[in-house]
Amino acid sequence: MVCIYCDGNTGVINSRPQKRQNHVWRRRQCLDCRSIFTSVEQLDLSSSIIIQDSTGHIKPFIKEKLFLDIYECCRHRKTAVNDATALTDTILSLLPAYIINATLKREDLVRAGSEVLKRFDRVAQVHYLAYHPLH
Repeated sequence: MVCIYCDGNTGVINSRPQKRQNHVWRRRQCLDCRSIFTSVEQLDLSSSIIIQDSTGHIKPFIKEKLFLDIYECCRHRKTAVNDATALTDTILSLLPAYIINATLKREDLVRAGSEVLKRFDRVAQVHYLAYHPLH
């Protein structure tokens, strides 16, 4: 990675995995100007995972679409944006268990979303399943 201040090369001086969000937090130092800054690395699921529905059609996984679906289910809450962000991160942390050969079945995605919503807000889960039925 290059320095955000001088475009020089950087080295990692501290690194910590973030289990809940499947991110890696890194403290970096520029080898030229000696500046220190933080970076966060995360998987780009849209370029590495495809969603397959029950008819066999495939489409790319889009994290933002999942967020919007969850947000729509949580709109009745005062903290809908923050709730949807945290719920989306929780769902994303569960997805690797369902991915086979870079393919995620739509039913598995809906099932993971439904389970997370069920533990958080039953009304949101019912709303989610109304628009995303399992079958």
